[in-house]
Amino acid sequence: MQSDPAAVGRYVIQGALGRGAMGAIYKAHDPDIDRPVAIKLIRADLLESTERDSFIARFRREAQAAGRCMHPNIVALYDFALHEGNPFLAMEFVDGLTLSQARPLGGRFAVEDTIFVVLQLLAALQAAHATGIVHRDIKPANIMLVGGTQVKVTDFGIARLDSSQLTQRESVIGTPSYMSPEQCRGETVDARSDLFSTGVLLFEMLAGQKPFAGANSAEVLTRLLRDPPPDLRGLVPGIPEALVGVVERSLAKTANDRFASAADMATALKAAAEDSGTEYDDRTLIAPPRPVPGDARPTSMTSSTSFDPQLLDTLSRKLAELVGPIAPYLVQSAVRRAASVEALCAELESKVDRASDRQAFQEEVRRQLGRSRGSGSTQPTLQPVGGTGSTSPLAQADIDRVQTALARHVGPMARVMVKRALPGSASVQALCTKLADQIPDEPGRRAFLRDVSPG
Repeated sequence: MQSDPAAVGRYVIQGALGRGAMGAIYKAHDPDIDRPVAIKLIRADLLESTERDSFIARFRREAQAAGRCMHPNIVALYDFALHEGNPFLAMEFVDGLTLSQARPLGGRFAVEDTIFVVLQLLAALQAAHATGIVHRDIKPANIMLVGGTQVKVTDFGIARLDSSQLTQRESVIGTPSYMSPEQCRGETVDARSDLFSTGVLLFEMLAGQKPFAGANSAEVLTRLLRDPPPDLRGLVPGIPEALVGVVERSLAKTANDRFASAADMATALKAAAEDSGTEYDDRTLIAPPRPVPGDARPTSMTSSTSFDPQLLDTLSRKLAELVGPIAPYLVQSAVRRAASVEALCAELESKVDRASDRQAFQEEVRRQLGRSRGSGSTQPTLQPVGGTGSTSPLAQADIDRVQTALARHVGPMARVMVKRALPGSASVQALCTKLADQIPDEPGRRAFLRDVSPG
């Protein structure tokens, strides 16, 4: 295994996604099902023969753990086998940004974006914990953002099954800055350890810094075990008090003082958002309820504002030149809050650090939109598509039909995906094309487009 294999099992290797001391992750193609996959191949041949069998047994346990986690916010496992004596997993290929890559330039995520991410993370953990699985390595690199609307949790590779028959003693496994105190001490961990790691992530997204930082691992672990986290009130001006309470409880040194479950933490987080008037909208799919007969709640899929898709594309491309690949995510995030083109552009400009770059962004956007640089306005003044109206130009019957077809491929996420795709979709065809791009496998995309085609 000195060079990349042409194939692993039946999977045709297309390129390396990442490498480590013990193996690599590849993008590959499954010719039997005609879909992209991610292959995690481990170099067990580097181990002594006395260790190899027990290692492969533990890796098989990883496959069992991941295979039991069936949830829209968890990367799916398709296959486990051996390649030239080395174990590998074939997993869902996720085309998105890690939370690390999506970090805004200032380091802090908006409160509503933080809640959006963490609630979906908690939904994934609740599903895993219900089957007796503890992730044990929750960190930004293991959280993927897909299409700006969905969170995927990756790498249950060091998960521990409560029912494991292996006698391997407990060991300290994880990433120091995000480990719970009991995990640092090498003690047995349960679901509340993942909630501590989630609290670290929540703190970092809000404050733009880790709660337990240090020059080396020893310093990090000392602070994590002994010191309280910094006061968020001094780091995030105006942060809602209830949200501070959620973070502090999740970071309790003793597991019994934390939330009892991911569901409890999600409930507290949602209540904190609602109490403070924070808009996190219904993208947060925490155990979505089944329809209740006679439920009279409105089911409108319209958005408050529909922006010209050409405008959004221009903003994404120009912003990407200044902030990199996070630009599309920033645009989608801003669209949720902006009531006008002026507000949208103003928020995006705030993501650019240097004043000269901000000015260049303003001027380039006005130029692309055909606006005069001497108009006296510092922002574009185009109206959203459809004038000042607040409803989608598409008929509700067409929207419902598209949502039903999409649900066959993505489940309950369909409602939110359709809602997020409506802005800028001037026709059913445009809406369907945008949604098809978010279906991860090519056969699924073709089937969806076939289902929604007229006739």
